[in-house]
Amino acid sequence: MKKEFSADYILNTKEFSDFYKIAVDFCDFIEKYKSKSNLDFLKNTRHHLLQLYNKALTLPWVDLQTNLEYGEKLDSDLFDKTVSFITERLGEKRYYWYVFDPTNENDLEPVYGDLVDDLQDIYQDIKFSLLTFNLDKLDCKENALWQFKFDFERHWDDHCINALSAIHFFLQNE
Repeated sequence: MKKEFSADYILNTKEFSDFYKIAVDFCDFIEKYKSKSNLDFLKNTRHHLLQLYNKALTLPWVDLQTNLEYGEKLDSDLFDKTVSFITERLGEKRYYWYVFDPTNENDLEPVYGDLVDDLQDIYQDIKFSLLTFNLDKLDCKENALWQFKFDFERHWDDHCINALSAIHFFLQNE
């Protein structure tokens, strides 16, 4: 059974403050970074993803007292612009092959991966939780804390690992 902590406790931990700073930095990077080249973008993306993954591992689970839906959503124009920006910066360094579960001897069928899909999913999960967190009410913060950890463990961790592996080989093959 996983150990859960109160939102007040988590908000005052170094683990959360480190993760929060890196999450904000990652979203700023994805939204604004003007790269010199596709390789420059890949190198900086690798740096951000490694930090993000490392800090997300240390996030504790929150003892969720409320489970509310919040009206904060990503602005669709900003999201579309961000996806286009990612696509432009990756150029031809976008598609790769992988298997869903490399530890499963029956999972031998390679699948086509897409760094744009990986980065947009990671960005979308984190940005949505940041928007909820910044509503500045304790129940919003609590739900965002839960969402940060849940989205990592149930969704974007796989995208992050696959993206890091693909980026590694794109850079190595240059």
